[in-house]
Amino acid sequence: MEIYRNLRNLFRFGSSRFDGPMLFFMFLLFGIGMIVMFSASVIPAEREFSDSYYYLKKQLLWGFLGLILFLIFCQIPYQFLVKWSFVLSLFSLILLVAVFIPGLGKSVGTSYGRSFNRWIQIAGFQIQPSEFSKISILLFSSYFFYNFDFKKINWNQKKIVSLVIIFLTLLLIVIEPAFGTTVELLLVLFFFVLLAGFPIKRLFILGASMIPLLLVLVTQVGYRKKRLEIWLDPYKFRFDEGHQLVTSFRAFFDGGSTGKAIGTGYAHRYLAYSHTDFVISSFVEDFGFVGFLIFISIVLFLMVRIFFLLERTKDKLGFFLGSGILILFGFQTILNLFVVTGIVPVTGISLPFLSYGGSSLLTIFILFGILANITKRENLVL
Repeated sequence: MEIYRNLRNLFRFGSSRFDGPMLFFMFLLFGIGMIVMFSASVIPAEREFSDSYYYLKKQLLWGFLGLILFLIFCQIPYQFLVKWSFVLSLFSLILLVAVFIPGLGKSVGTSYGRSFNRWIQIAGFQIQPSEFSKISILLFSSYFFYNFDFKKINWNQKKIVSLVIIFLTLLLIVIEPAFGTTVELLLVLFFFVLLAGFPIKRLFILGASMIPLLLVLVTQVGYRKKRLEIWLDPYKFRFDEGHQLVTSFRAFFDGGSTGKAIGTGYAHRYLAYSHTDFVISSFVEDFGFVGFLIFISIVLFLMVRIFFLLERTKDKLGFFLGSGILILFGFQTILNLFVVTGIVPVTGISLPFLSYGGSSLLTIFILFGILANITKRENLVL
């Protein structure tokens, strides 16, 4: 009885300044991610750098920096961050432009002739500005739509400049190209427009009118058209571009119910990007369908907990911003799972807290730091 009472008190909203269950499951995901990422990265690290711990050491460093940033941002009032979101958005635009500057930006070629300009190299470190732009877009657009009244639209210079900044940010991300990130941000903006009171019927008509443009972007752009062909019949391309997706399918099949001996599966040896975008495939190969269900349960519990916390927020701005973070986290997770299971065409999208990559890890820690600040006890109706 005493254990039950303690557990009930632990899960009671406002039982501590920062919500304990949310933080516990967030760090649990990160801990699982470190184990899985290490398992998936051992062979690539040994093959490329003659050091099995190469990726683990770098991810631990990024994780330590992420933890520091999390602790900083959970103490900074989110209202202050929103107040400076215009400056942050301008800085984000500068970084997005910098990826195209020779000597500063890093361009990576592909087998089908397309170059990707997504990274900046500074002092031996490689950062991805499109990841950090998620923070500035969330802060800036949440404030913009929080103050927007669709019943009394008053177009002034400030509103027009705000829309231009949002548009330029999305445009630069598309040009990189980072199509997955663009879709993520568009979904968040769609959600903000919905929250701001734009008529649902008109919103869906507007969304439907954009479908032809999206079809053109997918079917007429070389590398996206190729990815669409691979997605429709990956086994036809299993010895070249389709190998990644076919190997992911095999990892899910080989994992069975409870998985194989950790790090011994086929995907660990032959799956490209097994420690980055396709890390969940290696996870299922190691821990099987049971492990996958546990992972999904943790993610769902975390999202439901955040949802109920946001329901109790006193401030509408905090609700807007927190909801945007929740939508971004949930959609990014779903999109990654859909990619590795072949439900949607392959696009570069990391799995929050699990995929290798400093920029994505720092970004998600910062966003959860902001979320912890929004949902702290004094900001909730209890």
